[in-house]
Amino acid sequence: MLKLKLHTEVVLTFLVFILLLFIGFNTDTTGDAGDSIVHYLYSHYSFTYPQFFFHHWAKPVFVLLTSPFAQFGFKGIVVFNSLCAALTALFTFYTARNLKIKNAYLVFVFIFFAPLYFKLIFSGLTEYLFGLFLILSIYFYTQAKPIRALILISFLPLVRSEGLLILGIFGFLLLLKRNFRLIPFLATGQMLYAFAGAFYYHDVLWVFNKIPYANLGSPYGKGELLDFVHRLNYVIEKPIYLLLVIGSAAVLFSLVKSRLKTLTDEKAMLILGSFVVVFVAHSIFWWLGIFNSMGLPRVLNGIIPVIAILALIGVETISSPIKNNILKNSLLVIVVLVVCYFPFTQRPEGVVFNSELFTINENKLIDEEVVPFLKKESPADLKKPVYFSHPYISMALAIDYFNPNTHREMQHVFTDTILPETIVIWDEWYSVMEGGVSLEQLKADKLFTLLNTFERQEQNRLITFAVFKRNH
Repeated sequence: MLKLKLHTEVVLTFLVFILLLFIGFNTDTTGDAGDSIVHYLYSHYSFTYPQFFFHHWAKPVFVLLTSPFAQFGFKGIVVFNSLCAALTALFTFYTARNLKIKNAYLVFVFIFFAPLYFKLIFSGLTEYLFGLFLILSIYFYTQAKPIRALILISFLPLVRSEGLLILGIFGFLLLLKRNFRLIPFLATGQMLYAFAGAFYYHDVLWVFNKIPYANLGSPYGKGELLDFVHRLNYVIEKPIYLLLVIGSAAVLFSLVKSRLKTLTDEKAMLILGSFVVVFVAHSIFWWLGIFNSMGLPRVLNGIIPVIAILALIGVETISSPIKNNILKNSLLVIVVLVVCYFPFTQRPEGVVFNSELFTINENKLIDEEVVPFLKKESPADLKKPVYFSHPYISMALAIDYFNPNTHREMQHVFTDTILPETIVIWDEWYSVMEGGVSLEQLKADKLFTLLNTFERQEQNRLITFAVFKRNH
């Protein structure tokens, strides 16, 4: 009779996954009101528009893997990201164990009590697949299976563009170890998609030429060089941040102590290197205002697994000098309690685990006021192309976001020949930033009549939607 041996970490991963599903199916959220929804829409409509499987912004590998889930609606992509998060924790545990870091189970705590990471699991964002690919690749490398690791990591730039930076880390490690014969495997994913997509783009180099961020500018402005030092705190909060700093310092100290002889060590290159290169790159991109950087903290969610391992090294660094087992275990308990408790504390800023954690006021305003108004006042007009830029309107009105016969972007509102009675839904962010249309422009144009305005206050921002109709 076959005996099934259940490992504790597998059981824990399964329970975490079930808990995430329970939260996801009992929470009305899309993670955010922008990219999360658009990524979902690309995956949802991918079988209608097969070219989306090669859409660089949508991310081809992400679309390929999420499209079956997205056919079941937004909850389908929540299931996918929940699975990615649970598996990320499991393979972060296995990687820490391969690296012989003590108390490896703590990575489950560091990952799921990183406030922003937890909050955005229930979204259509790409950072969770990125994190899974990253840690799986590092895991295979630490398992002495470098070819698997390199082939898998070669697809990472087609999950998120930061994958190019991670390829550089793996490539540099191979150069240091003089494993030149393995370097070509880093091109596997890019080459495969380059040739497959060439039939659509008629350009074998489309994987580079179509990168949407490859420009030395950004419509979102720029910030300070050290802004991401603060924004990392928003992602993981102070207890994990402190352990991360200690762990990173410990790895750096070991490098200096060995006079850089251990630079080829996976702990130094793959773990610390992946964290540093992504963190520094985003800091510079935002500081210089290049590559369409918005300075969003969530981009760091993709490197949460390596952050968790560095925090684990931080725990080992402060606990290893303690010889008394009772004191050592007490310290570990305190670490767990502080990390778990901190996200629930009220703070001037940051992600707080409370009843409003998953609330997206823009979506609620659309669902509760904008859509009911439209369905009551102008149901027949919704059959014409509707002009809007806010992605959630597509979901709320069940409109094909990509069909020009059902939806047109706001930037076309003054250039198209618009049918009488056409509905225009202006919002204060996407219509301005993406569409380039101000409320004053629409109000001043005699071709449009303002039907209603909807507002809701959110901290320092007044969420505004204005519904217009094209005159006869």
